[in-house]
Amino acid sequence: MAFIRGAKLLLVLTFLAGLSACAVDRSTVSVDPPESIANPINGVDIKLVSVTDNRLFEFRPATPDIPSLSEDEINNDSIKARAFARKRNSYGKALGDVVLPENQTVAGIMKPALENAFRAAGYRVLEPGDPAFDKAMSVDVKILQFWSWIDWGFWELGLHNKAEVTISASEGPLTEGLTVFNETVGKHAAVFDGDWQQSAVTGIRELTVKVTEELKRKQ
Repeated sequence: MAFIRGAKLLLVLTFLAGLSACAVDRSTVSVDPPESIANPINGVDIKLVSVTDNRLFEFRPATPDIPSLSEDEINNDSIKARAFARKRNSYGKALGDVVLPENQTVAGIMKPALENAFRAAGYRVLEPGDPAFDKAMSVDVKILQFWSWIDWGFWELGLHNKAEVTISASEGPLTEGLTVFNETVGKHAAVFDGDWQQSAVTGIRELTVKVTEELKRKQ
């Protein structure tokens, strides 16, 4: 019995030590964009004209899945463009945010993933200077949601990521718009910067797969 109590105590101490190691202030975490895949030989030519970050931030949201920043930065567009998570303690109190480095934005890391989604669905994504770029179908993307947050459990922490985009085009089957949503969750004993990074990477990857599937259905 003493051994069992000791083992339980050690487990609790290890868990608490892991939590204490999680920084409560701001974390700057880079998220590498996916490698570009090749355009298909044949397919509809498109140009991704814009990827716009339309996420709405709140100072004191009712739930942690709503993007939030501190009062002195809630109107800072530069920070909002880079923020993708907010730390909270077990009581739900907001702590430091999680942001991309100054050379990255949420829209910037989403764009190559969305381009890959179109290519995987059979579209040819053209860049300025490519033949037929001017005549390519114009596509615009609005990021409605992209946020990671912690759901506290007794022994585990659920690290969620929620992503949602709306895609519209100047012609063809996307003129009425296409909205794609994804939510993913991973279980952790404690959450560190690398876990926030992986949450974002997984969220983007899963959203990309769903975008490809929906684009194929629209063809």
